[in-house]
Amino acid sequence: MALTPAPPGEPALDFQAKGEVVWADLSQSVTPRRASFDGWRVTGPEVSLIRAPDGLWQGTFQRRAVAFEVRPGALAAPGVSVSVRRQPDGSVQVSGQVWDSPVELQVAKSSINGSAGANQVALTLTAAGMYTNGAAGSLTLSGEAARLEEPVMPQLFLALLAVLVQ
Repeated sequence: MALTPAPPGEPALDFQAKGEVVWADLSQSVTPRRASFDGWRVTGPEVSLIRAPDGLWQGTFQRRAVAFEVRPGALAAPGVSVSVRRQPDGSVQVSGQVWDSPVELQVAKSSINGSAGANQVALTLTAAGMYTNGAAGSLTLSGEAARLEEPVMPQLFLALLAVLVQ
């Protein structure tokens, strides 16, 4: 999967999200998990990463200091190794390890299925950018996060992993 090029210039001082990923427990017993991104940053309660001039994405991910090396089709850091591959049917296969948690997700326009650590997901598109699994929860992709035909790489996948891996 090709990387999305860095925007021209320098990052703006004030963060303006271009895309957002939100996991909401529909029982509302758990605070929604969210991550937003632009061309330079991925930010949320579990993630704070910025694109460095050398191409690394540095900061914190799930409360750990990290520097992600991002290559076409791969995200890697000490303790993290994830591949991101377009499948012949147009879906995206995300697989690997995040810390000690296995990740195996199939992300398609109409559904998102698999596992992310302890989270088992079987989500179906129910409205524009909203995937649900009945009464348990919903995943909402908005802005550039909803562009699954041409995903923003690596931001979308860093944001998805930040909210889904538990």
